[in-house]
Amino acid sequence: MRNIRPLLAAAALAIGGTVRLPAQAAPADTSADVLVLDYDFVSGGGEYVRVSLEAGQVYRAELNSSDASLVIRAVGGRIRAPRVYPVLGPDSPSGASVVELYPDHDAVYEIRPVADGSGGGVATRLRLYKDVRASKRRLAVLSRPAWGIGFELAGSWLGGFSDETDGLSTSPSHSGSMVESCFSARPPRGGSLCVFGIGYQSQIGSRDVLWFFTEPRARLFGMATPGQSGWEAGALLRAGFGSIERVSKNPFVVAPGVYVARQIRSGDHGGGWTVQGSYSHGFYSGFGPPGSTSAGPQPHSDGVTLRLAWYQ
Repeated sequence: MRNIRPLLAAAALAIGGTVRLPAQAAPADTSADVLVLDYDFVSGGGEYVRVSLEAGQVYRAELNSSDASLVIRAVGGRIRAPRVYPVLGPDSPSGASVVELYPDHDAVYEIRPVADGSGGGVATRLRLYKDVRASKRRLAVLSRPAWGIGFELAGSWLGGFSDETDGLSTSPSHSGSMVESCFSARPPRGGSLCVFGIGYQSQIGSRDVLWFFTEPRARLFGMATPGQSGWEAGALLRAGFGSIERVSKNPFVVAPGVYVARQIRSGDHGGGWTVQGSYSHGFYSGFGPPGSTSAGPQPHSDGVTLRLAWYQ
C-alpha cells in the first residue's frame, strides 16, 4: 500500500500538467470600421450595386481610382439621397479616391462610380465601410438639442404717459399702441431672445415713436424638455432707444416684466410656433420740452403684449 501512494501522486501530477486553462477572449474592438460592401466594377458603364444604409451613420467609400467619385440614389426615388463629400481625390499619394456618405434615412440605395469631371462610368474596386467613430460623433451632434432661429410679430397696448418733446403734453389717461417685429432665437430648454426688434408706437396727442430694442426672456417655470410642447413662464427685460420725427431727442426705455408662453414644438431641434402674452413696466428717459436739459422726473407706463413667433 505504501508503494502505491507515490505512484498515484506521480500520476496525478502528470495528468495535471497536461490540463490547460481556457484562454480569455480578447475584448471586441467596438471602434473598428465595418466593411459593408466590396465590389469590383469592371464594365465602366452604368452598372449599379445595391446596399442598405442606416440613417445617422457615416460611411467611407474607398475607390482604387484617383479620379473617381460616387453617384447614389434611393431605390424608388422617394427619399433624399445621402450627401456625398470628397475626402481624397486626384492628388492623393495613394492613387485612390475616398468619399464619405451621410444618409438621413434607413433605406436601400443604388451606387455606381463615376469619373470626376465627365460623370461617365469608371472601372474600379469599391470598398464601403461604416466609420464607427465618425458615426458616434455624428449621432452625438444630432441628438444634441439646438437653438431655434425665428421671427416674431406682436401687438401691444401701452398706458399713457406725458410726452413733451414737441411742447405737447399727453394726459396719462390716454393710452397708446405699438406694433413690432423681431428676429429672435430660442434655446432648447425654454426662454427666448429677441436679438433685434423694431416697434412703431402711436399715442394720442403726441408724435409717433420708432423703437429699436432687444429683449431677453428667461424661463423660470414650466417646460424644460427639449423637443416637446408645453407651457412656460418667466421674466423679461426690454432695452431700447427711439427715434421721433423732426425732434432731435432720442428717448430710451428699460422695461422689466413677466411672460407666459405656449411652445408648440414641431421637431427635436427647437422648431415650431410660440404664442406668448407678457406684461412689462417701462421706464423712459430722454423726454422733455425742447431745449430742456433738466434731469427731472421721467415718464413711465405699463404695457401688455400679445406675440406670435415661428422658429425653425
